[in-house]
Amino acid sequence: MTNVIVALLPVFLVILLGAGLRRSGVVSEQQWQGVDQLAYWVLFPALMFKEIAAADFSNVPVLGMAAAMMLAVIIMSAMLLAGRTAIYSALAIEGPAYASLFQGATRWHTFIALAIIPVLFGPKALALGAVGAAAMTPLLNLINASVHAHYASPDALYGRRLLRLLLTNPFIFSTLGGVAWQVLGLPLPWPVYDVLDIVGKAALALAMLSVGAALRIEAFQDGRATVWLAVGLRLLMMPVLMFLCVKLLGVTGDSAKVALLCGAVPTGSGAYVLARQMGGDAPLMATILTVQVAAAAVTLPLVLWLFT
Repeated sequence: MTNVIVALLPVFLVILLGAGLRRSGVVSEQQWQGVDQLAYWVLFPALMFKEIAAADFSNVPVLGMAAAMMLAVIIMSAMLLAGRTAIYSALAIEGPAYASLFQGATRWHTFIALAIIPVLFGPKALALGAVGAAAMTPLLNLINASVHAHYASPDALYGRRLLRLLLTNPFIFSTLGGVAWQVLGLPLPWPVYDVLDIVGKAALALAMLSVGAALRIEAFQDGRATVWLAVGLRLLMMPVLMFLCVKLLGVTGDSAKVALLCGAVPTGSGAYVLARQMGGDAPLMATILTVQVAAAAVTLPLVLWLFT
């Protein structure tokens, strides 16, 4: 476990640096928003496309890994949907808060996962992280957009508007583009590869700083049970489900470890944007995000130590 903590320590220190920079005012709130937009629309899509398009998947159980990760998400989603009435009653919440809880339990923080994967498993394992993104990003966006449309704001997003949301998601079109490149067997010219590689390295550093800048200290004063349920489901229950699914489908080695890591990271910051756009409880979502990132400093090393 000590080795895992030592490997993850630089990542969390960079996150704390981002929090310190925001509180110091050296980088303004508007500039942080620009960093988020740059990472979301340009840097990470470039990284994910490059990792998939240029990777050698000949010895990687791509289908098994992708299926295991998707199965874990589907099981968690089914549990939350089946228990919706009980959750409403026990937590005294309504649709918008339920939709934010749902996101807090199912979505994953791609930025954090892709920053940690090369630290723990080496740079070549980034391709496995890209496999996870290709499998889970479209599924999670579809599920969570549908949950918001049905429970948070019934008339918010259906049909063409829902399809447009999915097709314009940069994580979706960059991962699907990389998959198409692989399927067609196209070469990735070295100048293009080098440009994408440089851009990708910038993505990992900026993303960690941005995660830290998004932390809200006041969130820790919120004692709502909904927040802590989202923390427990995302950081403890989801890794257990992911572990069981990779075992069930016979996924082993680094593929299994990367899948487990993706299941153990906090909820992605895109959850706040979706909550705000589609009628979810955005303040609750922001609180869940902050508390999960802080709690992951403890739960992530523990989960990796127990299951890998």
